[in-house]
Amino acid sequence: MTGEREKFTLTGMEDVTNIDSPALDRGSKLLRTEDEDDNIMRSDYGSTVVNDDDTFDPYSSLLRSRRKGDDEIKGLKKRKLRKFYQEQNELIDDLLSTYVEDEEKKKKENFRIKVAIYGSVAVNICLFGLQLFAAIQSKSLSILATMADSFMDLLSGIILLFAERASKKSANIKYPVGKARIETAGIIVFAVLMSALALELIIQAVESLIEKKENPQLEPLPIACVAASLFAKILLFIYCYSLRHNPSVALLATDHRNDLFVNSFGLGAAILASRTLWWIDPAGAIVVALIILRSWASTAYEHAQLIVGVTADPNFISKITYLGLTHDKRILKMDTARAYTVGNNFFVEVDIVLDPELKLREAHDIGESLQMKLENLPNVERAFVHLDYETDHKPEHQRYSRVSLESIRIDAAEVPTV
Repeated sequence: MTGEREKFTLTGMEDVTNIDSPALDRGSKLLRTEDEDDNIMRSDYGSTVVNDDDTFDPYSSLLRSRRKGDDEIKGLKKRKLRKFYQEQNELIDDLLSTYVEDEEKKKKENFRIKVAIYGSVAVNICLFGLQLFAAIQSKSLSILATMADSFMDLLSGIILLFAERASKKSANIKYPVGKARIETAGIIVFAVLMSALALELIIQAVESLIEKKENPQLEPLPIACVAASLFAKILLFIYCYSLRHNPSVALLATDHRNDLFVNSFGLGAAILASRTLWWIDPAGAIVVALIILRSWASTAYEHAQLIVGVTADPNFISKITYLGLTHDKRILKMDTARAYTVGNNFFVEVDIVLDPELKLREAHDIGESLQMKLENLPNVERAFVHLDYETDHKPEHQRYSRVSLESIRIDAAEVPTV
C-alpha cells in the first residue's frame, strides 16, 4: 500500500537531543517521511499562516493537510497502520496546540492530587492496623508479608507527603532552583527501603521452611480484615490512576495495584496453608517478597535515571523545535533543541539564529519571550534560549568541544531538496 505509511516528524529531531544538530532552516520543509533518509529535508511547504496569537507559522497548513480523518483511519485493514496514523494525528494536534495555563483548572488539579496523597496516607494507617491484627491472629508469614508491605506503604505516603510539601517551597539562596527534585530523591530512598524489607521477608520465609513450622491458624476475622484492605485498595487505585500524569500519584497508583495482587496472593496462600500443606505459607511469603523486590528495584532504577538526566520523548523534542521555529519570523534558523530530565521535570535548551544586524533589545525580547513560552509547557522546569548569528561554529560548552562533530553537522543551505 504505497504512500500509506508516511510518518511526518521534525527533521533532525533525534540529533538535536544530544548535540548541536543540523540547522533547521525556514527554507526547508519542517517535515520528512519515515522512509526517507534522516538528513533529507523537503522544500515547498504550504502558505504562511499566522495563528491567533500572531506567531509566525508557515507550517500549520501543511501539518493540517497531513492529518488523517477518523473515518479514513477506521477504513484501514491493518491494526498497526491504524495505530500509526492515530499516533501521527496526536503528534500533529500537539504541535498545533497552544498551551495556556488555566489557573482555576490547575488549582482543582492540585486539590485532587492532595486528596490522593493525604487520602492514601490516612487509609494506609487504617489498613496497617487491620493487617497487623490479622498477622498476629493468624501467625501466617504470607499475611505478615502483606502487613509489612502495608507498613511500607504508610511510610512511603509520609515520605511523598513531605517531599511534595518541600518541592512546592519557593527558591532561595541555598536552593536557587527550588527543591522539586527532592520528590524524586524521596522515591529512590523509599524504593531502597522496600527492597531491603523484601530481602528480610525472604530470609524469614526460608528459615520457616527449614524449621518446618506448623500450619497458620486462619479464622474468619483475619480473613475479613485482609478482604477489607483489598476493597479499600481497589478504590484508591481507581482514584489515583485517574491522576497518573503526576509522578507522585502515579507511584501511589502503581503501589495500590501491586498491593491488590500481593494481598490477594498472600491471603490465598494463607488459606491454603491453614487447610492443606504447611509449606504453602512460607513459599507464598517468598513469592510476595520477590514481587515487592522486583517492583521497587525497577522503580529505583527508573527514578535514578531521571536524576542523571535522560533525553525527553521525541514527540516532546518535536514540540519545542516547532515552537522555536514558529515563534517569531525574525528567527532564521534553529541550531539546537535539547530537553532532558532533571528530576520529574525537564530542562530545555534551544539555540536560535538571528540576523547579526538585529538590535540587542530586539534580540533579547525574542529570546526572552521564547523562554517564557517554553517554560509554560507542562513539566518544563526551566528553559534556556541561546541567541546566535550563525551555525558554523564549534560547540559552546567545553564538555562537547573535545568531541569532533564535523561528521554529523549539516548546514541547512547544503541540504538537498525535493
